[in-house]
Amino acid sequence: MMPFSTQGQQNKINLQQFRPSQNRSIPNLLSVIRLLLIPLMIYLYLSNRYTWAAGVLIFSFATDVADGYIARRFNQVTPLGKILDPLADKLTQLIFTVALCFNYRQTIPLVVVLVIKELVMLLLGVFMLKRGAEPISAKWWGKLSTGAFYTAVAAILLTSDHLPDVAIWLLSAAVCVLMLFSLTRYIILFQKQT
Repeated sequence: MMPFSTQGQQNKINLQQFRPSQNRSIPNLLSVIRLLLIPLMIYLYLSNRYTWAAGVLIFSFATDVADGYIARRFNQVTPLGKILDPLADKLTQLIFTVALCFNYRQTIPLVVVLVIKELVMLLLGVFMLKRGAEPISAKWWGKLSTGAFYTAVAAILLTSDHLPDVAIWLLSAAVCVLMLFSLTRYIILFQKQT
């Protein structure tokens, strides 16, 4: 069943498909776990327990990878999962990056690019929904930029005492470039589908 149905010019969301009884799955549980890990990561980071914060961040990324693999491999894709998975990803990245930039000003451009990317993606998704189409699913370039984000942030946390400022700038810049590349590819795909 499609999450959105078109009647005339208007799209109506079928809320019945989001009922918990129809959305019990391991991927959805993993997405909820990722959401619950966010306050723990922030607490550890603000307590200067960077190694622990990095460990939880890496675990969060591992559950994200497992979530996607299980959902596709075992046909456990659900309407709720299509919302929970990206929500957990975006909140984790945004909240943690904002927290990170207070100690590492070199990551401020990362926050800016991340916010711009997600706002544009949100607008594209809303536009597609209004036209009766489902938003574009995650592609390899989006997964690449996400993986690069988690790798760079974990590297900064784990080596912060020894990492020179220029290295943090370079890591931040590399992730920004990959995010902008990903956004450009999504925009091109959007234009082809509309």
